[in-house]
Amino acid sequence: MNCIEQHCQGESHKSNNKPCQDCAYAESSDLLSMAIVCDGHGGERYFRSHYGAEFATEITQKAITEFVKNMADSTFTLSEGKSVFDGASFTAYSAATATDEQMESRAHKSLKWLFSSIISQWNEKIANHAKETDLTDWELSNVDEKYRNEFLCEREKDDATFEKTYGCTLMAYVQTSDYWFAFHLGDGKCVSMRVVEDRLVCEQPIPWDERCFLNKTTSLCDSNALEEFRYCYQGDGQFPLAMFLGSDGMDDSYGDGYNLYNFYIQLFKIIIRNGVEKANKELKKTLPVISKMGSKDDMSVACVFDDTNLTASFFKLTQYQKRELESSLNKVEDTIMELKKKIESVVNPEALDRGQQINFEYAQKDLEKAKEKAIKITRKLRVIKGEETKYRNRLKEIDPVIPPIESDSSMGLIIEEQ
Repeated sequence: MNCIEQHCQGESHKSNNKPCQDCAYAESSDLLSMAIVCDGHGGERYFRSHYGAEFATEITQKAITEFVKNMADSTFTLSEGKSVFDGASFTAYSAATATDEQMESRAHKSLKWLFSSIISQWNEKIANHAKETDLTDWELSNVDEKYRNEFLCEREKDDATFEKTYGCTLMAYVQTSDYWFAFHLGDGKCVSMRVVEDRLVCEQPIPWDERCFLNKTTSLCDSNALEEFRYCYQGDGQFPLAMFLGSDGMDDSYGDGYNLYNFYIQLFKIIIRNGVEKANKELKKTLPVISKMGSKDDMSVACVFDDTNLTASFFKLTQYQKRELESSLNKVEDTIMELKKKIESVVNPEALDRGQQINFEYAQKDLEKAKEKAIKITRKLRVIKGEETKYRNRLKEIDPVIPPIESDSSMGLIIEEQ
């Protein structure tokens, strides 16, 4: 296993030097791998959410490590030293769809203990920080007086709470040699890549919370945060090829489907071709560009991936891209044929009434757009095939048994047209 992580200040935060409110973390070893992304809320009321995200990341990392250790030490195990995840097929949970059986399971109760521990430690940490750390010069200059006064008044209370000031989301992925699990509170996306019948499948394994919509999200600062956690786990020996976690700045830039998946695929391919160190540098350079071109928000990416057979993984990644692009191209070509038939069926355009003329003109414009789209998809396919060619030819230099193929394009970039 191996990992990569990076985060950056959003383009919209640079004008007033607003701190980066995202935080990302990843670690990997034979015993435990994890990735964590926390996203501080952007509103004025949450003016210390960058600290909240940082503290949540640190606390979650330690809590997960302790949780996995306790699992091994039988604190949460079943009979014969087996973990509560042992033998479990893929299981997903959200409060909205939970069954009685799920609620009563040892796995559910164990994970709820973990979430409760994270929440309580986070609340204690932010309370201490709030009481020990005076308003900074930036806060005095940029935070509305209403929220500053609210914060200062709260500091005078013995039972003060500061969740709103430090509010943030939390997402994590954890993998051991025996099981994996992931959990999420808030927005952002967790993207899994796994191999099914020798084909790559990209999906979002953690159930989504419909309350996370536009600028609304569930959060660690919610009074019922414990009930808002969603999670999934598996303990039957099946593991993802890779798991990517990204803050909402990523899916606000790339959307919720193929474009987002393709970004992570391209990143994974760069890791395979150039190694983690160079990929991390590329990611560090690229995230601010994506923010500027896309959502203008802070950006975070953290990933854990299987590095045991990267060559095979590379070809599965490119096969997935080609399959998706070819499917899109077929649909566009069908549209082109339908529009051509519609246009050719009009013998005398000048004889059409006004409404028919408008429809005829729209069909002509739609045909041109469809042709342009087909050209773009074809160009992307050529780039993907070129990447595959160059990689195969590089492997040929190392191992002559691998047959070379002719190159037809340059390598693609991590940023593609959004």
